[in-house]
Amino acid sequence: MSHKNSVLFKAALLVPVIQEARQHGCNIALVKDDGLYMLSEKGPINPATRRRLVAYAEGFDPSLVVFDEWYHPLHDICGGDDFVETLEADSPLFDRVVNNSVNLRVEFTASSFLVTPVIPDKPKEEQT
Repeated sequence: MSHKNSVLFKAALLVPVIQEARQHGCNIALVKDDGLYMLSEKGPINPATRRRLVAYAEGFDPSLVVFDEWYHPLHDICGGDDFVETLEADSPLFDRVVNNSVNLRVEFTASSFLVTPVIPDKPKEEQT
């Protein structure tokens, strides 16, 4: 399966977002604007960033990647328009992220998206 129209969210970054959403009894938003990220719909706002705790898709965090290196690839993956999609925080998919450190792949088509679990590769020292 090709992953050219997809992004990866790492469990280590997602778990705090999922826990925050569950703590506040709200959903998780998948947002494309300045990068691509997930965040809880409710929760405290960080005064420095003026936003809630976020989990950026790998390679699409504008604080770590120069604009031209994330903007054009992201445009190719999921289009030019900004968007917000709502995901239920109590989804069994998010249980797998929290309980088993499973990453999430979000694959985009012209009219929809699909979120699937991705089991991370074991570190080389564990593969003996």
